[in-house]
Amino acid sequence: MSVSPETAQELIEDLHLVGRVLRGALLSPDHSDLHPGGLGVLVALAGRGHCRQNELAADLCISQSALSRHITDLVNAGYAGRRPDPGDGRATQVEVTDEGLALLARTRAAMALELQAVLADWTESDARAAHRTIHKLKQSLTKHVHRSAEPEHVSPLKESQEVHV
Repeated sequence: MSVSPETAQELIEDLHLVGRVLRGALLSPDHSDLHPGGLGVLVALAGRGHCRQNELAADLCISQSALSRHITDLVNAGYAGRRPDPGDGRATQVEVTDEGLALLARTRAAMALELQAVLADWTESDARAAHRTIHKLKQSLTKHVHRSAEPEHVSPLKESQEVHV
């Protein structure tokens, strides 16, 4: 292994704290009616385009029930909508509304301005280097999560965990 256990633990702790501080420091009052994570769901949905909820849940590595709560909130706020799935009349797809896209544009602009202020003593080179490193980490984590979700990587159920239908 190229990374020591100590470094891995320190990185996990710092990433956890960075995530919490980032959400607090860059929180836009424009989406205060959304639960934490709702904006992230909206960002992912805008990036993916209209899709079924189970596809979006897989992209976000969250349960379908957790995603369903976020989608309900987004639909109720007018930021997302549901439509029939053209490939399966029994299913629906979700999509970002024009109001949701406008919210994302306002939020991204406000957050970028705030982060620029926070990073006032950084050079463009420092910020680009941080972006490359964070992007590389995100790619590695995403690849790992999707690989772990494949059937051959799922550990078999123990007899006491089996579900009988």
